[in-house]
Amino acid sequence: MTTTWKTLEDYLKPNPNLRPPVAIKVWTPPRRSRGKRKISLRSKGSSRGGFQANGNATAYESNLELDAALSLLARPDVVDVIDQYPQVSYVDADGVRHRFTFDFMSIHIDGSRMAHSVKPKDKVEASRVEEIHGFIRRQISPKVATHVNLVTEEKLTDEDRFNARLIHTVRRKPYPDDDAIIARLISGLHGSTTLGALAKASGRRGFGYRAAARAVAAGKLRLVRHGRMVSKAVVCRPSDKI
Repeated sequence: MTTTWKTLEDYLKPNPNLRPPVAIKVWTPPRRSRGKRKISLRSKGSSRGGFQANGNATAYESNLELDAALSLLARPDVVDVIDQYPQVSYVDADGVRHRFTFDFMSIHIDGSRMAHSVKPKDKVEASRVEEIHGFIRRQISPKVATHVNLVTEEKLTDEDRFNARLIHTVRRKPYPDDDAIIARLISGLHGSTTLGALAKASGRRGFGYRAAARAVAAGKLRLVRHGRMVSKAVVCRPSDKI
């Protein structure tokens, strides 16, 4: 085995893939969750945690819930996602009133509001969630939610989960200068290209790729074929028919 030794000068050279740390003078903690139901952290058999959505702490009770919430936030038509909301009352077939809390509420650009329950497919029948949704759809005020939706793992592909987590990551630390370079490249784009090609043309290395991914999330680019947003993913402008 051959060992390659670096000189002190080479060792001290800045890594071109890293940027100097940004000086943060003030840290603003996230606002509290807007949810109507508090999540217990005592369970040892599930994955529970939280993340930030529009400056608010957002809780989840399983990896499926996390992926569902991030997939909603990744959609260009969604402006906000609220956890453990809304909490509504409904009357069942026997005339008994119940309370039900949805896992998430998504708020859309057009003003519509969709209430989501997230359940593993093998627990849907036992939970009677589809029957409960039926009662709620007939009784809920459109001011509370205009649509009611059930999310299972069958509605989220591996590609959806990958892309949602990627978009959440690249949005956490945006660089406007990188985004401006990608925007200029998009304005001159004719036909299709790849995320990797845009990143290379930007001259910003991996930061260019992250900016291109943000452009997809913002609806400024679209994937030509549904798949993971890796470097070889083919993209075009939304108006182009490819």
